[in-house]
Order: sequence, then C-alpha cells, then structure tokens
Amino acid sequence: MSMKNPVGLRLMMFMLFVVSQVVNGEQHIRCLPKEREALLQFKAAIVDEYGMLSSWSTPHCCQWEGIRCSNLTSHIISLDLHGDIYEESLHLHGDFYQYRYLSGEIHKSLMELPQLQYLNLSSNYFPDTHIPEFLGSLKNLKYLDLSNCDFGGRIPSELGSLSNLEYLNLAYNSLNGSIPYQLGNLSQLQHLDLSHNLLEGNISPQLGKLSQLQHLDLSWNDFQGNIAPQLGNLSQLHELYLGNFDNLKISDGGT
Repeated sequence: MSMKNPVGLRLMMFMLFVVSQVVNGEQHIRCLPKEREALLQFKAAIVDEYGMLSSWSTPHCCQWEGIRCSNLTSHIISLDLHGDIYEESLHLHGDFYQYRYLSGEIHKSLMELPQLQYLNLSSNYFPDTHIPEFLGSLKNLKYLDLSNCDFGGRIPSELGSLSNLEYLNLAYNSLNGSIPYQLGNLSQLQHLDLSHNLLEGNISPQLGKLSQLQHLDLSWNDFQGNIAPQLGNLSQLHELYLGNFDNLKISDGGT
C-alpha cells in the first residue's frame, strides 16, 4: 500500500486502532446494564468484611475484580471470587494466617448471567446454607468450584442439568445425603471432587456414565455398600480416590 495514498493511510491507521483496542483492552468493554444490575444485587446480599468487592462501584463492571467479559458480546463469562488464606511469617512470633472471604447469601440474580462459563466461589464462608438450586439454570457453565465453603444439606439434583460442565468441585463442605443420580447426565464432565463431606448410601452407579471423566475423588465420606461395578466403565479415568471407606466393598461384578 503506497504511503502517498491518504485514503489507504487512513484505512491502515484505522485498522491498527481496531487491533489495538482488541489486544489491549478489556477496559474498553462496556458491560451490559442488566448484568451489571444483577451483580449489584448479588453484592447487596453478600457480607464483604474484607473489601473483596470494593471495586464494584464504577460504571464498567467488566473492570471489576473477579469479572471477565466477552470481547465479542460484552456478556459476563467468568466470575472468580474465591477466598484466600495468606500465610505470613514473623521473625520472633512464628507463622500466622490471614483470611479473606465472602459470606452472606448467594443471590439468585446470578441467573441473569446467561453466558457465564466459569464460577469460582471456593474458600468462602456460607455456614447453614445449601448450595443454591438455581445454579442448575446456568446452562453455559463449564467450571463450577464451590469447595471449602461450609455448605450443608444435599447436593442439588438440578446440577445435573449443566450439560456443558467440565469441572465440578464440591469438596470440603458438610454435604449430606446420597449423590444425586442426575450427576450422571454431565456427559462433558472431566473432573469431579466430592471429597471431605458427609455423603452416605451407595455410590451412584450413574457415575459410570461419565465417559469423559478423568479425575474422581469420593474420599472421606460415609458411603456404604458395594462399589458400583459401573465405575469400571470410566475408560478415560486417570485418578480415582476412594480412601477412608470402612463400609465399602468391591462388587462381584466390579473391575
């Protein structure tokens, strides 16, 4: 392209500007008003003693801490609000830990984020709270981490509707009851961690339908009965943890 051509030069400069906007900047993405309002409703129900959501006040929610938006659609696609534990050393007094976490209520306004693919609320503090059933309506979720949050009650069967889910971690809670058979519908699931809970009964044979599963951790629960032989169908499985089961036996048909 000749630099003597002013039209060509302007076109090239415009193209460079567009590329620069795409490469450099999520800061130029304007969040959708409906989704911004949904996040503000979520924030209003949260107890934030450590200021984790302190950036959630500007007009552009795609710049808020823990938020990632699509460059193409401006929809929110990631919500990462995991808590943190910091270890610090004092020369004379030894080590101590500092915590940063959210508590309160997980508001159903998250249902207004239809393109959400990644949700991480791990290592927060939601005692005497059940995992919200409405999370099963987030059909585009690929990653869901609710570990180490002190959730109680049963695993919602509605999570079995998350047909795109690839990662599910509910470890280190106080979940009870049996594994809902609906989790066997998660045909894309590669990682499932239900360890360190109070789950009981038989291990659901429906887990044998998870043909893409590579990691399965069911350790440190209260399961009883036989280990379902259907788990032998998990041909992609690389890691299997079934430790601390005093009352489990391998079924005669197991592998």
